[in-house]
Amino acid sequence: MALSWRRLPRLGLRWRSFSSGFVSLDSAGPSLAKLTLRRPEKLNSLSLPMIHDLRQIYHELPQTLRVLLLDGEGRALCAGGDVAEVRQGVLDGTSYPADFFYDEYELDYQIATLFERKKIVQVALWDGIVMGGGVGLSIHSPIRVCTEKTLFAMPETGIGLFPDVGATWALTRLKAGAHVGLMLGLTGERLGAADCLHSGLATHFCPSEKLPELEAKLKSCDSLQAAEEVISQVAAGAQPDTAKAHLAADDGLLQRCFNATSTAEGVVAELKAAKTERAEKILKTLLSKSPLSVKVSLEALRRHQSVTLREAFIVEYRLSQKFMRPAPWSDFCEGIRAVLVDKDQKPQWQPPSLEEVTDTQVEEFFTPLPSDHPRGDLAI
Repeated sequence: MALSWRRLPRLGLRWRSFSSGFVSLDSAGPSLAKLTLRRPEKLNSLSLPMIHDLRQIYHELPQTLRVLLLDGEGRALCAGGDVAEVRQGVLDGTSYPADFFYDEYELDYQIATLFERKKIVQVALWDGIVMGGGVGLSIHSPIRVCTEKTLFAMPETGIGLFPDVGATWALTRLKAGAHVGLMLGLTGERLGAADCLHSGLATHFCPSEKLPELEAKLKSCDSLQAAEEVISQVAAGAQPDTAKAHLAADDGLLQRCFNATSTAEGVVAELKAAKTERAEKILKTLLSKSPLSVKVSLEALRRHQSVTLREAFIVEYRLSQKFMRPAPWSDFCEGIRAVLVDKDQKPQWQPPSLEEVTDTQVEEFFTPLPSDHPRGDLAI
């Protein structure tokens, strides 16, 4: 794509037409800019060129900007990454999987530290599907606004991966407690707006129809506090429907079954012992996931309760690359085959049960990358 330049009104900046064609940045006032993912036919899933465009945008944001609005065109903010392309890179033996995760995590950490570095408040609009890579772009934002259309999940254990993009750190620091985050990370359970608010995944609720009004009023904001006040003003006390919410009612069950000292087998035993319909549903979901992914994810979630976000990202990159191996060393290729390629929804996990995954197998995922790895450890 040829380069074209345009001036953002009143910000005095010149911006390039981004090469992927799926990202746009527009001025919405002297202190507000709007960043939109525009790949609706793929639910705004991240490709490597999109990641590169986003890295450039965040790198060049000026100190004069105060609020950055992040949203997605269509039904999703972002439903994840182009994992089918990543799988093909594994099968072909290319550096694509190394590059994809390295550049994605570097971008996510850049966003996570945006307010600290530049005092720019990112307001992420969860007006639709937010999964995987979309979580990475937004979960570390100071403000995360859910609507009645929000559908949140970290479903990685169902594709032979783990809850990454800094989620191994964020999920165990939820307002509702680490036990909630452990359940979400291991099962990939989907949440609506009410549960996102209860858990602390979302910071605010605003009806979808009021988002244009919210954007207009954010133009006058020059601080985090001012942005929060505007959201409260526009939402005018509106609350999400709780008819399908369950996290609050599940709290006692989740505290018993998903605690920091539990083994995966212990979680299963507690769920079986509970003998409730809800426990049985959670158990069925958990047992459908990759046993290897569940055990590695649980270990990462547990370890990252006591590290910095930066340290968590560095370890997550190691984990991501250990998952970028064909069977039997990883279930990633098989998981993507079953869910996205052949779509038979019948993955053949190796090993097939939690009991067969050894501590040695799990520990190996946390070891340093080999010296011949294309990118080496994540440098952030």
